[in-house]
Amino acid sequence: MEVRKKRRWPYVLLGIFGVLVLAVVVVLWRLDSILLQQARTQTATLSQQLGRPVEIGDISTKLFPHVGVDVENVSVGAAEGEELPLAQMKNLDVRVAAMPLLKSRGKDIQVLNAEVSGLTVNVIRLPDGTTNVQRLQERLAQQQPKEEEPPAEEKPPADLSGVRVDRAALTDGTIRFVDRSGGKAQELAISDLDIEVKDLRVGQPLEVKLSAAVLAQKQNLFATLAASPLPPTLVPTPERLTLKAESIDLAPLGPYLPPSVGLQAGTLTADWKAELGGVVPGGKGPTRLEGVIRALGLRFAGAEGGKALDVVLDTDVKADLAAGDLALDRLKLDFGPAGITGKGRVKGMMGSTPTVEGFELTSHDLDPAVLAEYYPPLKKQLNGMIAGPVGLSVRGSGTQEAQALNAEVDLTPVRLRIPEQLSKEAGTPMRITARVSGAAASGGALRFDAKANLDGADLRPGLLLAKAPGDKLDVAATGAYQPIKDGMKVDVSQLTANVKEDTLTGTASFALAGKGKKQTTTFAMDMKGQRLNADALLMKDEEVMARNNGVLPPPPDDPTRFNGMRGDIRFQVASLRYSEMDLANMVAHVTMVDDLIKVEKFSSAVYGGTVVADGTQVNLGPKPEQRAFEAKVVMQGVDVAQTLAERTPKKVLTGRFNGNVDLKGVGYTPDKLKETLLGAVNGNLEGATFMGMDVIGAVTEPLAKALPFAAKALKSGDVTSLSENLPFGVEIKNGVAQLERPITWTRPEGALHFDGGIRLDGVLDLTGSVNLTPQTINKLTLGKVTPTENIPVGMKVTGPAWKPEITGIDVKPAVTTIAKLAATGLAGELLGEKGKQVQQIITGGEQAARAEAERQKQELEKKAAEEKAKLEQAAKAEQERAKKKAEEEAKKKLRGIFGK
Repeated sequence: MEVRKKRRWPYVLLGIFGVLVLAVVVVLWRLDSILLQQARTQTATLSQQLGRPVEIGDISTKLFPHVGVDVENVSVGAAEGEELPLAQMKNLDVRVAAMPLLKSRGKDIQVLNAEVSGLTVNVIRLPDGTTNVQRLQERLAQQQPKEEEPPAEEKPPADLSGVRVDRAALTDGTIRFVDRSGGKAQELAISDLDIEVKDLRVGQPLEVKLSAAVLAQKQNLFATLAASPLPPTLVPTPERLTLKAESIDLAPLGPYLPPSVGLQAGTLTADWKAELGGVVPGGKGPTRLEGVIRALGLRFAGAEGGKALDVVLDTDVKADLAAGDLALDRLKLDFGPAGITGKGRVKGMMGSTPTVEGFELTSHDLDPAVLAEYYPPLKKQLNGMIAGPVGLSVRGSGTQEAQALNAEVDLTPVRLRIPEQLSKEAGTPMRITARVSGAAASGGALRFDAKANLDGADLRPGLLLAKAPGDKLDVAATGAYQPIKDGMKVDVSQLTANVKEDTLTGTASFALAGKGKKQTTTFAMDMKGQRLNADALLMKDEEVMARNNGVLPPPPDDPTRFNGMRGDIRFQVASLRYSEMDLANMVAHVTMVDDLIKVEKFSSAVYGGTVVADGTQVNLGPKPEQRAFEAKVVMQGVDVAQTLAERTPKKVLTGRFNGNVDLKGVGYTPDKLKETLLGAVNGNLEGATFMGMDVIGAVTEPLAKALPFAAKALKSGDVTSLSENLPFGVEIKNGVAQLERPITWTRPEGALHFDGGIRLDGVLDLTGSVNLTPQTINKLTLGKVTPTENIPVGMKVTGPAWKPEITGIDVKPAVTTIAKLAATGLAGELLGEKGKQVQQIITGGEQAARAEAERQKQELEKKAAEEKAKLEQAAKAEQERAKKKAEEEAKKKLRGIFGK
């Protein structure tokens, strides 16, 4: 009989299972202590941050049948000088269903219960009048980094569809208020505080309930917030709010509010509810506000004569924004002597034919300065910006076939002092009116006609517009307003602006869309006018400095201020006065994308010619010294003298310019342009005259004095006539405008040749020569000499363009040539045939003299080239020094950031 062998693997498997079970038991046995140890390590760090001890009593966990954790006796202790802990919590109980969590690998999170019980917060008013909460806030503020890191990129909202909370609650909470500022400690409390949320999950409505006993033995404050079914992000859209308060005495809470409030007395009673509907972002449906909120006998420290302020809101208001319906069955808001009342109905405002039934919304005694007598903090907040009664009214108007609402804001009785914006004296005109007549039949956009009269305003404090009180400024607009997703849109089909003596008409639009970093602002304008004096409207630099302590205001330093801006502006003005230039038939089309301004089209008649600047562009940020620009300008028949008149102290050049100007650079200051300006100017001058210098006279005068016989210089005044058509090209590089090729022209007196350049500050650096014609030499020598060829004289032109100087004139070669020619003529007359040999010798001397003059001319040109190279090398060295300096400053900033 065969003996069966025993199987060992079941025993091995059983042993492994036993070891695993034992390991799990050990881990579970030690888990609570491990978690408690880790938690206490974290609380030690938190204690250092808060400047007060943070303690945890115990932590216990459970894994089956649900995953749970109980945290007991957590406290945030007292800081130095405080006797009571800031907060204490008896228990935190969190339970999560285990099986769904395991099966879904952590995606299905079902919170069965999350409850905080026995939470007590102690708000202590210390002897110096501050509270422990204020001290904690100050400590946390001091720990914030001075320079915030750039905000992170916005991420799409998280999908929390797998999260469900059956119940979350705060039960039996207490907020104790302890006043130790006086001789005897006083205590009061908000007790029996309960907050509860049930069945929080995607697709279910949310309801949050709050109840508390505010300075009372039983609960006297009840609030409920309900939201529509939750989206996958679990971000609620409020739908309904109810508030009930049973005569709560606010006086004991005053010392614990910020000292700036200064509340001393008052009671709160409320029985109010709101069906929010479409008035909140993402909300839908009608809106209703019903009930009364009363805050009576509010008295604040410093109130004039101890005046008490009563605030009462009594409403029975129904609205449907989608349909444009509004019913004011009862609307009354009283705050002290001021108030706003409303009554009547509006139906179908978003339709093409609205109806208005006795609608009226008006204000009375709405004077912020008077209200500040009841509530002194308002005086500090206003800082003298506004005083006087503001008139506000909205009333129905029109015929039965065409009904509308008329709105008016009258600021004529008001005195305004808005810093860096505007000012206005009481009694001067300032009024805004609007007529809303329902929506256009096509798109559901609300139609309006609005007018603003700002004649009484002084806009000069804004340091931009030179609009003084009494100067005409009114705007009339007709268009439509339409709410869109995450924004709004306004289309103005007719826009008229009367500015001082000028009038502009046209169209405009404005739209906001998106949120946060993705928000875009889109605007467009198309304006036309017969005349616009921009010089009279815009403040000059000297006026700005006179109003701003002698300095120009620094530009904004926010590099992101233009992000999201999208603009399209068109102007057409028959006569424009700008920067002391008179432009005619100006047509402009400018676009904006973020900080880039681009001239799509610009043409105008100016200085007797035409200018076209299509393709010019400039970056507005981040700072002036970092703004890149590119100028592309085409000029035809432009009067050079008029162009330069405002830029040079004296007339420099006359004639007309035809050509192209192509420049680019970074920054606008002369020092910055020396480093960055590049480009070229190419074209020709017609009928030009160089003012302030007679080149022929400047050359012939020293030549006449140097001759060994009587001679007379040729002078034609302090001008030099140029060619009737003088082509030229200038290359701008390293702060110097250098001629691309020498310029030459011929006059009856001689042929002129110049090379070199001009610095950006207007200083000339030209090297050239004048080749005097035989006729000129004949006049110069009083008929004694008539050479067969031109005689050259070399020179340099330096100094400012409006006050040039001729230097380096070398007349020796010319004197030698002319003297020998004179001797040749005399020998021929005296010796007859024998003098021919002498003439040949002298003629050779003439040729040698011409060769010597040519040699000296070449030397001058060589020196000019060397000086040009030195200038370019010096400019490059200066540019390199500036670059190294910038790098060193950047390194210093980096060392400051990283602390190394």
